[in-house]
Amino acid sequence: RTSVHTHHPPQNGAELTPHQPDNNMMDPGSEKDRKKQGEEPGRRLVVALDGSKMSGYILEWCAKNVFQKDDQVMLLHVATYHTVTSVPTGDIGDYYGGVKMEQLTNDMREIAVEAGKKFLQACSKKASSVGLTDAASTLLLTNQANSPKHTICDFVKAECPDMLICGSRGMGLLNRAFLGSASDYLSHNVNCPLMIVRVPTKLVEADAAAQ
Repeated sequence: RTSVHTHHPPQNGAELTPHQPDNNMMDPGSEKDRKKQGEEPGRRLVVALDGSKMSGYILEWCAKNVFQKDDQVMLLHVATYHTVTSVPTGDIGDYYGGVKMEQLTNDMREIAVEAGKKFLQACSKKASSVGLTDAASTLLLTNQANSPKHTICDFVKAECPDMLICGSRGMGLLNRAFLGSASDYLSHNVNCPLMIVRVPTKLVEADAAAQ
């Protein structure tokens, strides 16, 4: 059964402390117990999925080329919400009926959580369809002040998996310079081996056209 965990970062978007999964998937102690029993511990793999349709390709590719029988796999997704710092005034502002900015922020947060859960549920179904029936799921929640790539990096540093897997859209040099590549950032900052799955250009273009 796939479980979804959420973490609420500070309102100012400061560096978050990742949620510790309660299924002991990333617990080094479980490896020690298995070693004592003479069993070879399975690899602890984290698959970072960005919310796009390309995530399905990444799971299919990993099922064919990466995943092994005893692997402990976690599907990781970062949901981002925007903190409301001001409310329109005048006639437009009257629409809010005196709703406080804090309430609007909470509403934005809940919308992000529900969208993230729905996406991970779809990923779990996809994982099951390619033979990965016992993957765990973790949803990390952050606001706009802390980007997904930084959030993933913080999580991985805390959990220390055997490998992080993420996809690459194949951004051009200009886009890399102005927008930054998540996979490029992770390759320079995570504290574990990183596998980058290059998504075929036709799938990237199809996903962009659908947005």
